Amino acid sequence: MLVALVTGCGAPREPAVSLTPDDTLKAAQLLLTDRCLTDRGLTPPRPGGPPPSSRVDSALFGTGRPELSVKLPGGLVVAHHTDGCLAQAERRLYGDQRRWFRAVTLVNNLKSRAPDGDRAAYREMRTHALTEARGLLSAAAHHR
Repeated sequence: MLVALVTGCGAPREPAVSLTPDDTLKAAQLLLTDRCLTDRGLTPPRPGGPPPSSRVDSALFGTGRPELSVKLPGGLVVAHHTDGCLAQAERRLYGDQRRWFRAVTLVNNLKSRAPDGDRAAYREMRTHALTEARGLLSAAAHHR
């Protein structure tokens, strides 16, 4: 995702478009995962580009056995790593990765049937993440 900037001589930089909350979170997550991969000497994957190498996949998604898991009412277990660049981005945006993973997994899979506490955690942590994301994207736009 690319956010274009409009500048004038001496004018402060401002995003040319206003992003939806979902797009704001996606853009911030992409920024963070790209930085993480680059810091590891890897090239972030791009749509239409070559498929990512196994090194990029491992760095992005983590390795070994997933450390987080949630069992859904039907018995399906959803698992997630805590050691990849994506996990690092989630911790930066949402704070408590374990709590976020549980909330987002249950809310996305159970919708209105998700427990009230998990729906409340989802809303709270998403609000926190939006604040973090806006700050990250604003800082990135001003450092170009």
